[in-house]
Amino acid sequence: MHDLIRRAATSFGRAASGREEYSAEPTPPYVKLSYSPLYRMGKTAARRLVIVTDIDDSVLEPGARALPSERAALDFLSARGIPLVINSSRTHAEIERIQETLRLLAPSISEHGSALFIPPGSFSSIPERAARAVSGHVIEFGRPYHEVVDAVRAAGHELGMEIVGFADLTIEDAARELGVTDVEAQLAKLREYTELIRIADQTDARRSHVFNALRRRGLRCWPIGRHHLVTATRDRAESLLTLRALWRDAWGEPPCIVGCGNSEGDVAWLRYADVAVIVQNDHAGVDPRLLSKLPTARVAPRPGRLGWSDAICEAVDL
Repeated sequence: MHDLIRRAATSFGRAASGREEYSAEPTPPYVKLSYSPLYRMGKTAARRLVIVTDIDDSVLEPGARALPSERAALDFLSARGIPLVINSSRTHAEIERIQETLRLLAPSISEHGSALFIPPGSFSSIPERAARAVSGHVIEFGRPYHEVVDAVRAAGHELGMEIVGFADLTIEDAARELGVTDVEAQLAKLREYTELIRIADQTDARRSHVFNALRRRGLRCWPIGRHHLVTATRDRAESLLTLRALWRDAWGEPPCIVGCGNSEGDVAWLRYADVAVIVQNDHAGVDPRLLSKLPTARVAPRPGRLGWSDAICEAVDL
């Protein structure tokens, strides 16, 4: 599989050479990934490479500064038009800020698979189900935020329990909850499909009661630190599969997807990656349950950001 990835990256680089969009000169403030040559190449070239990655424990994490090896990997991808797709539980506003900071312009998946955002010019045709957004188009897979918030409040009322939802917090309170700056908290509060909650005086029994009450309302919960993400999105992989289909139609064949993740919440979409890479947690290593669900996944040899950098560099054969 590594040979396949190397051939795909090499072929892609040769096909793109000589065009301004893929110049290896210093990157402008924004790097637009142009796919126009790919429509003409059809099925004659090797499968194109796409990197799909979570944010946590990587250079993509808010506030992180790129190490030289990470910057080299990002510049390599940008110069050759290899898309770097962020697939995260964070909001689209948070992801957009990261993309602006790192000079990335590519499709992204936000709020645990709830929405696929497509920048202008990414594809020659956009599905009819896509709605216009400020920054291109969006394909939605989750329920509107106000419906999720109402369901969380109803569950708390039914159980007589305090469920702290981010919709009810000020920016300053949200910043304290997350341990981030007010600016980062403001972006985290710009939720469109999912709610972030904390169960007051949490015990296993109380958590189970809350989960069951939310499940009866068509919602699921995923742990994120000491909080839980409440979502109505049934299958986190659906957004990635939709994006794969868009590239398949544009390129004449499906892309070779390299997926990087580090938590059990990433399993649903990593199963559909051609190469799944598990990045070890800086403190806890790799959860054995993660390996049992992804037995063919590779494990980055180093933890955290260094492991993420290793995975990207190996994928593009730097």
